[in-house]
Amino acid sequence: MESITVDQLKEKILDSNPVNIVDVRTDEETAMGTIPGAKTIPMDQIEDNLNYFDKDQTYYIVCKVGGRSAKVVQYLQSQGIHAVNVEGGMDAWGDEGLEIDSI
Repeated sequence: MESITVDQLKEKILDSNPVNIVDVRTDEETAMGTIPGAKTIPMDQIEDNLNYFDKDQTYYIVCKVGGRSAKVVQYLQSQGIHAVNVEGGMDAWGDEGLEIDSI
């Protein structure tokens, strides 16, 4: 499974390239904050939202620590979608002191 660190993801964001980040945590979890620009699609709603994903794009999938996002990445890849797991999830993002958008 392809993965990326939070530092590598931050560099992609700072490079001003369009970056598709999908936060698969629950609405309650994302209410505490998420990566700026991330789209929230809770893990249990991914299958119902497959039309959101463009097979010509790359999606960076984040959760709290990386377990749920890894499962979502595997599922999306089985659907022909290029998905990348964000290692350590929001816990790692916060540990690095990176910006979090409050909702």
